[in-house]
Amino acid sequence: MDFTAALNFSSETAEPQIGVPKLIRDARHLFGIHPLEDAQTLLLNDRGFLLTHAPSSVLDWSDPAEVRDTHYEEARLLAQRLLPDFDIKPINSHTYRNESIKEHYWLDSIQYGPCVEFVHNDYADTLSSDQKTIEKSFAEIMGMPTDKRVIGINIWRSVSDDPLERLPLTVCDRTSIDPNDLRYSLNPEAPKPFNSHSCMTNDEQRWFYYSRQTIEEALVFTTYDSHPEDGELFKPTLHTAVAKPGSDHLSPRESVEIRFFGFIDLQ
Repeated sequence: MDFTAALNFSSETAEPQIGVPKLIRDARHLFGIHPLEDAQTLLLNDRGFLLTHAPSSVLDWSDPAEVRDTHYEEARLLAQRLLPDFDIKPINSHTYRNESIKEHYWLDSIQYGPCVEFVHNDYADTLSSDQKTIEKSFAEIMGMPTDKRVIGINIWRSVSDDPLERLPLTVCDRTSIDPNDLRYSLNPEAPKPFNSHSCMTNDEQRWFYYSRQTIEEALVFTTYDSHPEDGELFKPTLHTAVAKPGSDHLSPRESVEIRFFGFIDLQ
């Protein structure tokens, strides 16, 4: 079901725009469950997000050891199927969120935090003073190969027992973003300094969520591309938790996300 809700657009370099009404379309009815076979094109060159069936063997998502031992490889194999042309490297971290956590913190390489209720993307390059060219890429800052195309994706899942209706994740079709609305600033939650994206509102932006996302489904979206095929600056899949009207009494949100990077030789 579509709904209208208030989104928060925040920026270090401009006045925050708080409580901007946006139509949030139900992507489950529009797009459904996406097949894995053509996911790579959609993630890299189209809207930048999809929902896929992805059951897990994890029983206790609040147990970091179980998530690490069981789900990391499950998620890596899923990422490899989504991006078959790329070499998906193993990871050693994930993010766990629930509504009882009030502050962001790191413990044993795991990030814990509340639901993030402002529009953002986690990874961004450092631009020149005129904001037109890349001065230093995120990949270079993180010590990744600079002779390869580097792709970042987030595998996000609700791990509540009930289908998710309270504070679902809403994502913006990246093809609807005006690059002039993007803002670049240091990621305040990063373990080492690198930029993230925020954004100003624009009536052309198209926002979506997946109604009643279940524990056996994964929302996958693109968070970084070092060398977009159009040769322009990367337009990310902006995202935020959104307060769905009439859902305050429903089960609290609990979610786990894992961020992967894939590599391929430059053409």
